[in-house]
Amino acid sequence: MQRELGLESYEKVILAPGELDRREHGEILCYPGTDLSSFRSRVSQLKALGVESLILEGDSKVGKFGIVGRGCVSTVVKARLNTESRVIALKIRRADANRPDMSHDFELQKFANSFGVGPRAIAASKDFFAMEYINSIKLGKWFQSLKTRSSKKFLRKLGRNTLEQCYRLDINGLDHGELSNPSKHVLIRKASRSVKTAIIDYESASRNRRVANFTSVAQFFFLGSWQSAKLRKILGIEDGDSTRMELIGKLREYKGSLSKNAFEDLMSLMKC
Repeated sequence: MQRELGLESYEKVILAPGELDRREHGEILCYPGTDLSSFRSRVSQLKALGVESLILEGDSKVGKFGIVGRGCVSTVVKARLNTESRVIALKIRRADANRPDMSHDFELQKFANSFGVGPRAIAASKDFFAMEYINSIKLGKWFQSLKTRSSKKFLRKLGRNTLEQCYRLDINGLDHGELSNPSKHVLIRKASRSVKTAIIDYESASRNRRVANFTSVAQFFFLGSWQSAKLRKILGIEDGDSTRMELIGKLREYKGSLSKNAFEDLMSLMKC
């Protein structure tokens, strides 16, 4: 987990909202930068949220500036708030996003927080969402570096921690919506003394559809994804049709009941 992947990082730039210039920094606030008409509004929103500074650094890039990440709905930068002692993560709604504002993402992540899932949601405006920043590596990047000699104990703890969070999402009726491939939506915390993960990105989540968080991640880990054979080998799960059919059967039982017993049966079968 501790190994870095050699990704390029860009020089850190720290800017207060009042220092942001439309021509130089417009693409940061209004990515992809084809329409900067909302720039002034977004600067005002930053001030209203109590943003003291944007910290432009990271392995992704917008223009000449480093950022934490970029998705279909938003970009993410580090920032400081006048109400927080630590650096936070600030989601910035893309100008071409298919969402009118950040309220849906904020409210559902805040709901997930109420039962111990997801980074802490702090505040939001139309175009910004401030939350806990997690020093982490994405699950997919960690899997790419995973070797069969890696710690079985670590992998078991990672699997249980992630799947327990999925179970909590399920029993509280919140379907994440994007966990069929959790590679970019599950973060492994680097600074934690124990093995802890965080499930992020709730813009596609819903409380109005059937939940499939646990089954989606379990299938990704152990059945149909590119790394599932490797995970089964490391954990000592017997390979073959009988094991596969048993797992599928247990997942169906779980989906029908969402019971604690069905959850624990699966965790035992998956050696987590």
